[in-house]
Amino acid sequence: MAEELAYKPIKISVLLMICIVVLVALVTSFSFLALYIPPQTTVFFQWVGVLLPALLCCNLVFLIIGLYKHSWYSICPFIAILANFHYFTKIVQNNPEQWEETTDIRVATYNVREFKMVYNLSSMEQIAAYIESQHINTLCLQEVPASCTMSELKRTFGQFQYFIMTGNKSGQNQLAILSRFPLDSVQTISFDERPNCAIFADLSYKKHKIRIGNCHLQTTNWNQVKGDLIPAENRRANWLGALNTLSRNFRLRGPQADHLKSVMDKSPFPMLMCGDFNNSPNSYSYHKIKGNLKDAFREAGNGYGYTYSNLMKLFRIDFVFFSGDEIRAINYRTGNVDYSDHLPVLVDFKIN
Repeated sequence: MAEELAYKPIKISVLLMICIVVLVALVTSFSFLALYIPPQTTVFFQWVGVLLPALLCCNLVFLIIGLYKHSWYSICPFIAILANFHYFTKIVQNNPEQWEETTDIRVATYNVREFKMVYNLSSMEQIAAYIESQHINTLCLQEVPASCTMSELKRTFGQFQYFIMTGNKSGQNQLAILSRFPLDSVQTISFDERPNCAIFADLSYKKHKIRIGNCHLQTTNWNQVKGDLIPAENRRANWLGALNTLSRNFRLRGPQADHLKSVMDKSPFPMLMCGDFNNSPNSYSYHKIKGNLKDAFREAGNGYGYTYSNLMKLFRIDFVFFSGDEIRAINYRTGNVDYSDHLPVLVDFKIN
C-alpha cells in the first residue's frame, strides 16, 4: 500500500508540455482583446489576431492529444477554441440562398494591385471586362496606379457613367468609385503623414441617398519584407526588421480606423463602406470601422471566406459593410480570377 501511495515526480518534459498547452490556450482565449485594444497602445494582441488560425490549430492538436491520453489539461484548449466562436462566424458562413428577381445595387470592391498581374502584365482591360460580365453597377477600386488618369479610367470602364478619384498625391496609388448612379458630395479623407486615404460620395438611387465609402488602410508591406526572410545571411536581423515593419503598420492602421469611423458617424444617410483594410476580422480596425454596421459576408456569404490569395488563403482583408435597417445584402461572393493578389468582392443589395 505504501508503495502505491508513493509520490511519483512529474517528468520535466511532461511539465514543460503542460506549461506550453496552458500558455497557448491562455493567449488564444484572450484573442478577442485584439478587437478592443488600439494597436497604438500595444501591438501584441494584433499579432495574436493575425496568428489566430495557427493558434487554433495548435489548440486542436493539443485537444486531440489530451483526449487520447485522458489528460486533465485537455480542458484548456477546449475552452480556448470555444472562446473564439466569434472568429469562426467571421470566416465561415452558411446563409440560405436568397433568390430575388431584381437587385437594386450590385457592388464590387477590388484591390487591383496597380492593374498588374503576374510578370507585371497589364490587367486593366481584363478587369473591366470581368466587371461588365458580372453586371456590376457600383465599383470601388483600391491601388489604382498613380499614372492612371480619369480619361483612361472612363475609356476602359465605359459601362459606368459616374467616376470619382482621389487624384495623384505625390505619385501614390489612387482610390476610385465608379457607378451607373449619380455621385455627388465627394469627400476625400487623408491620413496624417501617410499616402493611404479614403473617399466618400453620396449615391442617388431612385428616391434614396446612400453614402458610399472606399478606403485603403496602411499596407502590411508583406510583399516587400517577405523576400528579406529567405537569405541565410543576417537572418536574425532580417526577421527583426520584418517584425518591426509589420508592427509599425499595425500602429498606423489604428489611428486611421479611428479617423475613418469619426467621419462615418457624421453621415446623414445610410452607409455602404467598402475597402481593403489590410487586417483580418479579428482586428481593431475591423471592429472599429464596422461598429453598428453589418458585414456583407456574415449576412449573405456562404462557405469559407478569404480575399487575399497569398499566405495560404487564410485571410479576409477586403470588406463590405452596410447599414442594416435601410439596406439588405442578398448575395455575397468573391470572384475566381487572378488579376491581382486580392479577389474581387461582389455583393447584391436590396434597398428597403
